[in-house]
Amino acid sequence: MKQRLLKFFKKNAYKSVASLVFEDSTVVLVLQNHDHFIVDRTVVSTSSDWNNAAHDLIIKHQLSGYLVKIVLGHGSYQSLIIDQPNLSAEELPIALPFLIKDLVNDSPADLIADGFPAIVSGHLQVIVASRQLITDIILTCNNAGCNVNDITVEDVVWSAFTEANRSQLIIHSDESGDLQLTAFHEQNLCFQRQLRGVSLSTLDTSIVENRRQQLDNLALELQRSLDYISAQLRGDAINQLIVSCNKQQNEKLANELNQRLNINVKVIDDVAIDIDCNVSRLGWAALQRSSNSALNLYRDSLLPLKEWMTLSHLAMSWGILFVIFMGWFGFNQWQNMEPQKQLDHQQSVLTVEKNQLHLMTDKIASMVVDPLKASQAKKLETELITKKNALKAIYKHDDSLKVGYAELLNQLADASNGDISLQHIYVAGELMDLNGMARNPDAVPRWVGVFNRYSSLMDRRFQKMSLGRNDKNVVTFSLQAVKSQHVIEDLH
Repeated sequence: MKQRLLKFFKKNAYKSVASLVFEDSTVVLVLQNHDHFIVDRTVVSTSSDWNNAAHDLIIKHQLSGYLVKIVLGHGSYQSLIIDQPNLSAEELPIALPFLIKDLVNDSPADLIADGFPAIVSGHLQVIVASRQLITDIILTCNNAGCNVNDITVEDVVWSAFTEANRSQLIIHSDESGDLQLTAFHEQNLCFQRQLRGVSLSTLDTSIVENRRQQLDNLALELQRSLDYISAQLRGDAINQLIVSCNKQQNEKLANELNQRLNINVKVIDDVAIDIDCNVSRLGWAALQRSSNSALNLYRDSLLPLKEWMTLSHLAMSWGILFVIFMGWFGFNQWQNMEPQKQLDHQQSVLTVEKNQLHLMTDKIASMVVDPLKASQAKKLETELITKKNALKAIYKHDDSLKVGYAELLNQLADASNGDISLQHIYVAGELMDLNGMARNPDAVPRWVGVFNRYSSLMDRRFQKMSLGRNDKNVVTFSLQAVKSQHVIEDLH
């Protein structure tokens, strides 16, 4: 439930969408701007330059805050077919790297895989790519301010140019001019291969005989692929071939193949004026993908974890704790200033009263006792007793309230052994009540036993200890202090 909520808020936080296509020699950005598309590309020498190229394109077009969809080109992933495993949709991406470990050279820990039902019953079409490659792409987009939630491959996104109720074959060229075949049955990938020995450059030869021979070879390879796919589809044969190459060659190639094949051949539909090459078509197709598409190599686990236990964070937390303790200590000192002033005032009053008493005593001794003076002396004695009682009450003022409880709390923290978690501390004079949770019942007496090592804890005694368990079956405890006789008298 928590992951669904996070995905919901992420989806709503990114309103604009762009796509990045990673091919061997280029990285292409496609995004829609009102009624037209923007297509930009950066040429790279190797795939190791992909991340820098993608970062530059994102910064150049100010795409911070965009949702980015990724398309991996041929050569950056593998396509496999395995027996359909008996696993749920949630378990499948985790288990697939281990199910195909005998079919690939890399360790399962270094792979990301996803799959969907193959056209052959009981089999699974699996797409697998390098975990490091995908992680680097995700980190690059995140560092540039974008969020990735969809990673697919070239063979799959070509389905956007097919029809939902037909079986169609697409012949398309990559950046180097090599021809690829991709077949779809009701927009589900069912076949893909590269046509070796035939490329756009060989078809462009000016020698008519050579060109005708190359076209015948291409038609022969296409017919072999059509026969194989028809056998796999068992009667639901491919009924249309779509040509997607250079604009100048599409019409010519479609006409030549129409004369050599027994199925309809047509040129790929133009989806927009700015979408005029295969790489930009792949970027456009990625933008059309829904969030619940059949194949997605993106995993939330690939996102970097936020590191909180860094040196700077620790230093900051210790600084904050120091400020809090100093503020608490200063507040206690400020609170103790008023009782100290009252005590000093009462002591000065007592000194004055004592002096007056001595003077009165001397006067009484030097004079003949009479009833009036005796009455006054008795009255003064009564007042003196009252003030002595007041002074006695002041002397009983708990010194611990002057200095605070910092030492007591520090020693409680030092006595902690990891098996005790305090939730409530009550301290007033000699009273100290403790409540909290323990790892097990024996941990409480062991913890109390170490109090003898600390000066502020060794004289503390507890009258009552109770143990229990909360609704999560965690041991809870309560320690109540012994109330000494003079404390009870003071409370009365």
